[in-house]
Amino acid sequence: MLPSFRKKKSINERMTATFGEDPLGINDLPFKTQPDYMRGKGGIWYWTGAMTAIAFFYQIVSGLILLLYYNPADAYASTETFLKTVPYGALILTTHLYGAYAMIVLIYIHLYRNYFTGAYKKPRQIQWVLGVILLALTVGVGYFGYSLTGDILSTDATDVGRGIAMLIPIIGKPLEEIGFGNGTSTGLFIRFLGWHIIFTALIGALFGLHFFLAENHNFKPAGYKTNYKAPAMVNDYNQHKPWYPYNFVYMIQLSFLTIGFIILIPSVLGLMSGVPALFSPFPQVSPTSPLAPYVPPYPPWFLLFLYKAIDFQIYGNVRFLLAISPLATSVLFGLIPLLYFIIVPFIDTSNELHPLARPKTTAFGILGIIYMIILSAWGALSPGIQIPYYDVALVLIPPFIIVMGGMLFLGRMYRNGTLKVTGDKLMVSTLVFIVILIAAVISLSYNFAGFLANSSALNFTGTLFSGGVTAFAAFGTAKSADYTVKMRTKEISNGNLKKPPIMSKKNATILGGILAFITLIIMGLSISVNPIYKGSLVFGIGLGISLLLASVVTRLYRMVAYDE
Repeated sequence: MLPSFRKKKSINERMTATFGEDPLGINDLPFKTQPDYMRGKGGIWYWTGAMTAIAFFYQIVSGLILLLYYNPADAYASTETFLKTVPYGALILTTHLYGAYAMIVLIYIHLYRNYFTGAYKKPRQIQWVLGVILLALTVGVGYFGYSLTGDILSTDATDVGRGIAMLIPIIGKPLEEIGFGNGTSTGLFIRFLGWHIIFTALIGALFGLHFFLAENHNFKPAGYKTNYKAPAMVNDYNQHKPWYPYNFVYMIQLSFLTIGFIILIPSVLGLMSGVPALFSPFPQVSPTSPLAPYVPPYPPWFLLFLYKAIDFQIYGNVRFLLAISPLATSVLFGLIPLLYFIIVPFIDTSNELHPLARPKTTAFGILGIIYMIILSAWGALSPGIQIPYYDVALVLIPPFIIVMGGMLFLGRMYRNGTLKVTGDKLMVSTLVFIVILIAAVISLSYNFAGFLANSSALNFTGTLFSGGVTAFAAFGTAKSADYTVKMRTKEISNGNLKKPPIMSKKNATILGGILAFITLIIMGLSISVNPIYKGSLVFGIGLGISLLLASVVTRLYRMVAYDE
């Protein structure tokens, strides 16, 4: 009689046998399913909104803990006490700050990705508008939260905000009182705490509506699947895998990744010496400290671009404009771009989704990124220094001419069909990018040397611009070379690249087990550290690394259990 062999069950089959097909009933929820490519290589760009939400939830938890200890009557002292005496206080305070930074960075990435792909078009206009409002509220809640510490940077940021508010005609004084209190320190911090909580509640409410619309309209498919035409909708969900376990486990992976970085980065910076005040996770000195005059008047980094623009002397001898220049500049560089993003779905109403089919819209988006980077870096290098109007023109006008002209030229080529990708064109583009890269490196070296010798606005702009061109050329060289190889070897077909698996399931299982064991060791060692002040940051490093390793282990689990 032949011996019987029982087939070995996979991890997925064993999990299903133990817990059932859907033990949490997640697939009964009205969540839309997603295609496999959204969880594949590069798929993380589809989930920047989800990562923003993860950071927001972390902010709520850590913020509630901070609220238990905060005293508006003595803001700076209560912050320092929590930081240095409460177990894990330094970890909670610094990661709450960097969680806000993560939210702002992620929401900008989310907004610009959707902007360039045309995700604001029908039927997602209202969803887009809510997203822009959420960006404004996130920056606002960051400003109020940043100012709650009561340190010298908080005072500087408050003074600028109060000054701008008071310049608003008619409603300036009442608005200043509503926003900044009755003039006392206690009144100021009570008001800021109130606005911080109100803005957080508004973000939660609008996020719920934004998420509802996102689920209602579902994700925007990859451009090539809709021939880059709007409305970009999904018609066939039958080919998608269930939300549980595929999206559920992927969301766990993203949660480990996002929170891991939120915890790890400030923990490392907090243990380093010489970290610039702009990025230090700790509050600076008290406004009454003898050292306060030596701290550069930095605003929050996410408002550097606006604060630097206030230094621009762009109003000539027009007495009225000079008198309200901070307000006028805030409107010009802050409010008008925000209004543009709100109304863009109702201006760009064509059905074109490809960025080159919308050259002006794409150019404005690129210019927004360029100007924000230039002004932010400029503000970091020369805070509070007045800039003559001719320097402003030399810095801001050339990028506009180059970007707008270049995009209009590429847009015409795209419409004429001369940009159709072929193997020969890709090879030529690789060579062109290499030439540009060499020239950009030479230019960057020259401009950077000039900037070190004389830190003028022109040398700074030249360094920043040539650095950007160098990065662009390096990226273009790598991508065009990569696509040239794929085109030549005919590995690319209908937009889907067929690749062999990164590793076998056996090797993935072994590696996952090793990493899980390492994670447990790191956590065990981290827990034994004294949780007071900087000791909690040592624990934060261990926790952050453990969460990042847990993200990798989850990725390996998806590979083994679900063939993803």
